[in-house]
Order: sequence, then structure tokens, then C-alpha cells
Amino acid sequence: MSGLKENLMKINWESIYKKDFISFKDCYLTCDGYCCKNFFGSGFKLLNQNAVVLPMLEGEYEYYKNQGGIYNISKEAKREEFSFGDKKLVLYYLSCECRGLCNPHCLRPLICRIYPYFPIVNIQGDILDFYPASLMDLFFGSIKNHQCTLVREYQEELKTQLNESLKELLCYPLFVFIFRLMEIVAKHLQESLQNQCIDSLNEKERAEFLRKLEWNLLSRKAWNNQRFKEKANGIYQEMVAHYGEFL
Repeated sequence: MSGLKENLMKINWESIYKKDFISFKDCYLTCDGYCCKNFFGSGFKLLNQNAVVLPMLEGEYEYYKNQGGIYNISKEAKREEFSFGDKKLVLYYLSCECRGLCNPHCLRPLICRIYPYFPIVNIQGDILDFYPASLMDLFFGSIKNHQCTLVREYQEELKTQLNESLKELLCYPLFVFIFRLMEIVAKHLQESLQNQCIDSLNEKERAEFLRKLEWNLLSRKAWNNQRFKEKANGIYQEMVAHYGEFL
């Protein structure tokens, strides 16, 4: 039994990196590579206007580095630890300015592979819904105004593909945990910005919104509070009660 549990916890990153979680041939030609850009970068004053931040789990980052990494990402990844009791969740953040020309493309991170959505899941790992995989995509009020062609025109096929391709990830308790955390990360940021929709704002309102968004991202205002921390810890405790320790 302990061997089975160990196998469930050990993520096969080689298998994951062989997968295209969604497949729409040359979709980047229809949107000028929207997914590989800092969507609102020109409205920021302090954050890098060109870079896209790509979060990676520690195991993913180690696999990525062992494979040689993406040659044209030169900045050292930033490392961050989050405490859950006496356990740690470790994330790495790549700062990418490749604009879709990552070399080699086969080493693009998981977050790039599942864009534009991540799954909303229950504790069993069942997919209940989908949510924007980029924090910058959280603020479109209407799908028709979204810059990603897949979101605008291929919703059903996109979700059908993800429902199938994400099954491998959802066998692992760590991914169930991560996707449940991503849900509250996204929703707390939306709440912190009063659930505003950028596509309904005039030019002046948009500039003010982007100022507030930038401040939220820099200060982590949406997440540096007791309410968020209690929710995150509650999810962890539920996961441990259901699966046993997994971090």
C-alpha cells in the first residue's frame, strides 16, 4: 500500500511534457501570439511591460532544468516557499520575454500548455468548470472581447480537449490541491478589484484599473490577509484528511 501511495505522489514530468493538452493548429496566427505576451504590460509603470511570469512547481522546475531549460530565457527563476504546517509548497517563477519563440518549444511550462484555462475541481479531482489560467484574463466581462481566438470561437472543443487531457494530472493529489488553490487565488484578486471588467471601462477608468491591478500584484494585497490564508490552509487540511500527506 505504501508503494502505491508513493507512486501516486511521484509526478511523471517526462510524460506530462510529452503532451499537448490542447491542440489547435497554428492558432497563434489568428491572435498575434496573444497568450505569449504581457497582455496589459503597456499600462504598467513598475512591473516589466514585456515579461510574462510563468509559475512552476518545484518538481516541474527541476525536470525543466535537467532537460536544459529554454535557451532564450536568461533570467534566473525566482523561488518562493509557502508553509502549510511543517510542510512546504515550493514554486519557481520564470520571467519569459520569448513572445512565443521559446527554444526549445517542447520545454514550455505546464501553465503554457493548458492556457487559456485551468480546471475548477472538487476534492476527488472531478472537473466542475474552467477558469482563466492567466491572472490578466480574469477581467474580461464578455467572451467576445477576449483576445484569445480559442476562448472566443472554440469554447466547447477546447473544454472537451482539456476534460480528457487533464485526467493524467488529476490522478495526483498535488495537482488537485494546486488547482483548488488557483481558484481562490483568482477569485480573491477579482474581489480585491471589485470584480471590475476592463472591457467595460473608458480610457481613464482603464488606466486607473491597471494602476490598481499593478499594485495588487506587487503588494499581493488580495492574498496577504487572514481570510485568504485560512481558506488556503483549510483546503490543505481537507486534502490531507482525504489523501494523506502529499507535500
